[in-house]
Amino acid sequence: MQGPVQPSPGRRAGDSKNASGQNTGELKDWQRNTWFGPVPDNSNPFEEPETAPELLEVRSSSVSDHTGEFWTDQQQTGYQYAAREIREQSDTRHRERTNKQGRRRISLRTVMIVFLLFTAAFAAVYFGVFRIREIRVTGNSLVSSADIIQFSGIHRGDSILRLSEEETGRRLTSAAITAARERNNYTYYTLEFRYIEKELPGTVTIAVREREACCFLTWCGIMYVMDKNGMVLYETENPYMKDSVVLVEVKGLDIRSGAHLGQTMVLSSAAQELIFRDLFLEMKVLGCTDQILEADLSNPSSILLTTRDHFTVSLGNSESLHAKLRALFLVRDKLKEMGTTSGSINVSNPETPFYSPSSPQ
Repeated sequence: MQGPVQPSPGRRAGDSKNASGQNTGELKDWQRNTWFGPVPDNSNPFEEPETAPELLEVRSSSVSDHTGEFWTDQQQTGYQYAAREIREQSDTRHRERTNKQGRRRISLRTVMIVFLLFTAAFAAVYFGVFRIREIRVTGNSLVSSADIIQFSGIHRGDSILRLSEEETGRRLTSAAITAARERNNYTYYTLEFRYIEKELPGTVTIAVREREACCFLTWCGIMYVMDKNGMVLYETENPYMKDSVVLVEVKGLDIRSGAHLGQTMVLSSAAQELIFRDLFLEMKVLGCTDQILEADLSNPSSILLTTRDHFTVSLGNSESLHAKLRALFLVRDKLKEMGTTSGSINVSNPETPFYSPSSPQ
């Protein structure tokens, strides 16, 4: 039985034996004077081992005193001091965040104030400055300006910026047709809307044109007065009415529908409808409608006219109507200079027109 184990003495640098007692040889210089033993039990933990007493001479005598902000500030421990620093940093960040939020609130408030001021200024301009103060009418002769303004639905005091040309034209046309039926006045059917012109801040001009009655036809005992597009402007059952108007009497039309006030005549033949519109358009351009007494359109390939000075005219088909009408009046004027007052003029070829005298009675 072994006895108690005796503690082995601590080894110092420079020993030449290892733990088993064997000699390991000489130690190197950097291994010498190195302490491997237990920590010396000093009463002052800041005192150096006895191997370095010179450090005590240069060390401050108050190194172990609890002095300074760390020890004396409200007798706080190191953990409390660190917490206070963290709290101060948090307070600083909170103040910065609060200041930033305050600046953001000020910016939003400024934006809202500017927006409200802009809205108020816009409303004042929109509802106060750009108000209709004057309404003008151009292009009318048969219908009064007061009636046209009433039909348009435009009133003084309305906003000129909200005025719609499309809506104005629709109201004017509809109101004019209604007034023509209620008042039995065909002149309202002649009214045609063109456009509106805005002159800021408060002047509006309504531009219209009036359809011109250029021809008439008799169908089912009723006389229908029409414009160059075939729109019915007036109707009457008075058989003597046609003797009191200077209009072209159209014959030979095959009517399918539309023989009503304010409507356009619809013909059974598309070719005949095209000839009608082209012929009266050219007459209007040349200003010769009042010189033609009759137009027979029963045969689209042989259009016949009768002038008011008793000449019978053959136009042929509907090609080159403008040139044919010009040739007609040139030949007629030359014949009248020669003293001829009747006969037939053929301008189916406008470059080579020819005249045939009337057969003796």
